[in-house]
Amino acid sequence: MAENLAREKVSSLLPRIFESLDAQFDWKKIDLYHEFLIRENEKGGFFSKNDSALILDRHIIDCLVFVFKLKESGFVSRETNLADVGTGPGLPGFLFLCLKESPKLTLIDSQKRKLFLLEEEVRKGNLSGANDRISFEYMRAEEEKRKFDLVTSRAVVPYPFMVEVVSNLVKKGGYFCPFLGQRNFDEKIETKVLKYSGFRIKKEIELTELEFVGKRHIKILQKDSEPITGYPRLWKDISKESKEGNG
Repeated sequence: MAENLAREKVSSLLPRIFESLDAQFDWKKIDLYHEFLIRENEKGGFFSKNDSALILDRHIIDCLVFVFKLKESGFVSRETNLADVGTGPGLPGFLFLCLKESPKLTLIDSQKRKLFLLEEEVRKGNLSGANDRISFEYMRAEEEKRKFDLVTSRAVVPYPFMVEVVSNLVKKGGYFCPFLGQRNFDEKIETKVLKYSGFRIKKEIELTELEFVGKRHIKILQKDSEPITGYPRLWKDISKESKEGNG
């Protein structure tokens, strides 16, 4: 694969913010990660056949902008203790590690098939020294006992119910920042879930730069208090209500 492929593609797709992106990211690490996703895609089942030829455009660059916006807005620094939930092969989580000033990163997924391949790649030293600020956890979010400054997730559980799922992972005063697409959720249900989970909306970031892949936005949710008694619930109960709430 050509060196600086990601940098060149980003330059052509995102000319307005490219200079800022260029200053923040390690392009060699991104290219190595791209190579890994292509090479292991069939074995890991990362992406569908329709998406396999568009990994850079629809997944890496997509997540790159998400990471950049959180960094630019001051929610991510080298001191941030960050967890990415339901990360699969490391999306969007691994892109935080591609920042020149990367946070301390934990990747969490209950299914080992995808994430373990990334862990092996990191342990072999094939991702340009990525192993000194990253850890891997194979468990459900509700099983993790640690609390983090910032938690991210990319459409693992329908929003807003994903807020309940991660509520105990975020320390008080910390943030949950889901990466979302279309606004197809019920705002009344959102208000209800945020209230019993202890969160409030601090900010929303529209990712107009990503219109070439569809609507994208970020919710910046700050944790003001612990969830009320009885929450978060068992996964089977959350799953049932999320399906009802989303038709």
